Amino acid sequence: MTVVVNNPVAGRIALNYGMLQHNQTITNGGATTANVFPLDTTYFANGVSVVDGSKITLTTGGIYNIQFSAQFSRTGGTGFSTAEVWLSKNGTNVAETNGQVNVPQSGGKSIASWNYLVQANSGDYFQLYWSSADTGLVVLYAEAGTDPVRPVTPSIIVTVTQVG
Repeated sequence: MTVVVNNPVAGRIALNYGMLQHNQTITNGGATTANVFPLDTTYFANGVSVVDGSKITLTTGGIYNIQFSAQFSRTGGTGFSTAEVWLSKNGTNVAETNGQVNVPQSGGKSIASWNYLVQANSGDYFQLYWSSADTGLVVLYAEAGTDPVRPVTPSIIVTVTQVG
């Protein structure tokens, strides 16, 4: 499905979009590792695709809103651990995109969720990265539940929406 909007300045334009996610727990590669968020499922997309398992690739230039939510959890320890998440464009970290979230003690969970408004050219790609000094920190996937019935918890969900 292609979404078409009326734009009084540019006429009618088709906007690109995508809903992407990962359906497995993601482990920390090390205390000083920049871990890329993999994406293994595309629910729907137009002009947005995943290349090489993590590169959110755009077929059309424009302004895009890239939004994510990721559920962090700890496999051990007490106190808080910090996870950091940032955006990369064409293999280079995007300035001032890093954010931090605190994850509580063993078994605790925290959801990091924010969005980036970015400018892109045709063929540009974006990747989301995370790191933590705590090697027991993971990005948690959970199976569907019962009593009450509830859906799967993806480790990460990413939506990409062209806004201009």
